Amino acid sequence: MSTVDAPAATRAPLFFLSYSRPPFRRSTPGATDPVLRFFEDLSVHVSELVGPETGVDAGFMDSAMTGGERWTPELLRAAGTCQVFVPLLSSALIGSAWCGMEWDAFSRRRLVPQGGGGPGHATAIVPVTWSPTDDARLPRVVRDIQRFSPTPMPDPDIVRQYEREGVYGLLTMRMENAYQAVAWRLAQRIVEIHRSFRVEPRVPAGFGELRNLFAGEER
Repeated sequence: MSTVDAPAATRAPLFFLSYSRPPFRRSTPGATDPVLRFFEDLSVHVSELVGPETGVDAGFMDSAMTGGERWTPELLRAAGTCQVFVPLLSSALIGSAWCGMEWDAFSRRRLVPQGGGGPGHATAIVPVTWSPTDDARLPRVVRDIQRFSPTPMPDPDIVRQYEREGVYGLLTMRMENAYQAVAWRLAQRIVEIHRSFRVEPRVPAGFGELRNLFAGEER
């Protein structure tokens, strides 16, 4: 893996959204892609919280969905320089070799506390429940990291709704208040990690040096 120069690192996105759609997608004319909406809402909230940090993008989301086209230089640089990795947990993500390699690229990087300490985060990986999954079948690398929970929340029912339905479920059932609350709490978590830690840049030279962390594990 290669390092990056300081000016390039300052242009790194704060968060990297890792996701995979299921093979079948229904296209409804005029409908908003739920992943894109979530990414845009999260980016707006993060930008509001961090203020005008020159040259810093709030987030990165890869829009290419086929084969090796995912591994563009832009994607490799984002995976190797972003500060928080946000995988959207779903059955499709766990079955995706590309997402397993994105997780590998980020997890190889060293986490350094800012100012000599932090709030106790052991990782800058924040798994988000996108749709319900069979937890018993999740790879160990996923089970070993605590999932994001939108706490504290004035209405505890929102936490239960998110944990039961996932973000995709909240959007599908048009539970707008719950969805907005979850997106805001996640943005706060991302910024908290950004201010407490620095993830040292380490950009892969190519996808060939990465492995799918979801494959070949005991589950």
